[in-house]
Amino acid sequence: MTEREQKLVWLSRGRNLRTKLIGLYAERQERISRAEYAGISYDSISGQHSGNGTEQKFTAISEIDDEIQDAEQELTAIESEIREAIAQVHRPLYQTYLRMRFLGYKTETQIAQETKYSLEYIKGHVHRKSIDSLKMTQNNT
Repeated sequence: MTEREQKLVWLSRGRNLRTKLIGLYAERQERISRAEYAGISYDSISGQHSGNGTEQKFTAISEIDDEIQDAEQELTAIESEIREAIAQVHRPLYQTYLRMRFLGYKTETQIAQETKYSLEYIKGHVHRKSIDSLKMTQNNT
C-alpha cells in the first residue's frame, strides 16, 4: 500500500462509524416506537399489570443507548486525531478540502460546488496535494 493509500485509510476511519451511528439512531427510534406503542401490558386472565414486556423494551433501548454512546465516543476520538493532523497542513485550500471530506463527510462534487472550484480540479490536484501534504506520525498510523 502506498503512503497516500495509507493516509486515505487513516482519514476515512470515521466514515464507517458515522454510518453505523446513523443505523443505531434509526434502530433506537424503532425501539422507542415499539415501547411507546406497547404501552402497559396486562395479564389477560387476571387483568393484573405485567411489566415484563415493557421492561424488556426499555432495556433494549438502554442497550442501544450504550452502544450509541460507545460509537459516539470512538468517533469523537477519531475525528479529534484527524482534526489535529489537518491543522498541521499549511495550505488553507487543502485544509478546507480535508475538513470537508473527512470531517464533514462531503463528496468531492459537494466540495467543488461549495468551494466554486471545478470538480476535475478538486478530484485531481486538490485531492492529491491535500492527502500528500498531510504529515503522518507514529501516533496516527
